[in-house]
Amino acid sequence: MGDVLIKARTRNSGKVVYEYRFEVASIDGKRQWKTKSGFATKREAREAGKIAQQAYEHVGQAVEPSDMSYADFLDMWLEKDCKLTCKSSTLVGYEKKIRLYIKPEIGSYKLKTITKDTLQDFITKMYDEGYSINTVNSVKGLLTKSFTYALDRHYIISTPAINLVVPTKKQPKKATRSKKHVYIPQEVMQKIFERFPEGSSAYIPIMIGYHTGLRLGEIYGLVWEDIDFENKTLSVNRQVQWEAGETRSEEEKKKTNGTSKSNGYWYFSKPKYNSFRTIELDEAILKTLKKERDKQLKAREYFDKYYNRYYSENKMTYAKTDDILPMNKVSQEKSPYEVDFICRREDGSYISARTTQHTSSIIHKQLHFPQYDTHSLRHTHGTILYENGASFMYIKERLGHKNLQTTIEIYTNHYTDTINKNGNIVLNNAFSKENV
Repeated sequence: MGDVLIKARTRNSGKVVYEYRFEVASIDGKRQWKTKSGFATKREAREAGKIAQQAYEHVGQAVEPSDMSYADFLDMWLEKDCKLTCKSSTLVGYEKKIRLYIKPEIGSYKLKTITKDTLQDFITKMYDEGYSINTVNSVKGLLTKSFTYALDRHYIISTPAINLVVPTKKQPKKATRSKKHVYIPQEVMQKIFERFPEGSSAYIPIMIGYHTGLRLGEIYGLVWEDIDFENKTLSVNRQVQWEAGETRSEEEKKKTNGTSKSNGYWYFSKPKYNSFRTIELDEAILKTLKKERDKQLKAREYFDKYYNRYYSENKMTYAKTDDILPMNKVSQEKSPYEVDFICRREDGSYISARTTQHTSSIIHKQLHFPQYDTHSLRHTHGTILYENGASFMYIKERLGHKNLQTTIEIYTNHYTDTINKNGNIVLNNAFSKENV
């Protein structure tokens, strides 16, 4: 690779501008050059020339350095890269964080002028303003991925998004906005089951969440084939998610009496973090599931052809080693792959995750426990295990956490009466033989 030559030129107006120039492949034995003029300083011309030369060497043609804003670049990145490589739910998350956090802060900057200091200051500011660690880490990941793409496509000659740090060792200027992990006391759980007894649409999902600690999408993605009654186990093989689809036209809305704003659909995808796992079931949830299974079999026979049936577009998967599609659409359109959901009403209609909004609202207002959400069941399950002496590794594997540190951080932050009582027993036993 030859040198990038810089030359000053004086325009008719008397203004001095700078030009870069480097040699490209000869044609008919004659030397050829790539040039561009109009830069205000030598430094600008040299940086632009290096980008163009590097792109030429790698892809065979000179590409002009980008003057586009970071906001425009992010739109292009989402369209040309993320839409081809990310599942729908991931893409929605990317778009939301870019719209809410990144574009308002640094979207107007030119892509090529953003420095590491700019990005680090942005990350530190988010942390100081009290955004959750998960949110800040997610934004940091988007910066890294987008600038890696920019480097790979020769829009920049080096990425500024290297070794960015979330300053967790310092105290943020504002309280963290993250929602606390909520433990549901036993007396509140009793009230919840009294309000949503056996036979209500919320009963089975709440029971599963409370007794297994599954994530929301994992609960509503369960089918009866995932339950092994003989070995008393449940296998987490997928999660169910919602694809919003295209917005319906006014004509389409009229056809459905305005009951639907989108032509979206549910679909199966891998569990979060690929956390395929098989967990043991306690006797109480086993008894509940057996009773529910028998009830559904009788209802299927009773309703016969009027029983609601669901199908997946492609073959269902039951192991991490299966050939898993990123999106396996679920609908009532017939296919060879019937989906035997666990969460369904008497007539077979699917009880979807959407019902949790109504359930939560009732618990907030009628039961006066505004901290509740479905994820609270997961944290409560983990806390009960921790209270009763389960190891962090056992809890991690059962809940499908990405790493052990996540488990430790969550469950050492819970301090219940039971944990206090058990701790005092350990304390007294440990020092009972000491001379006083």
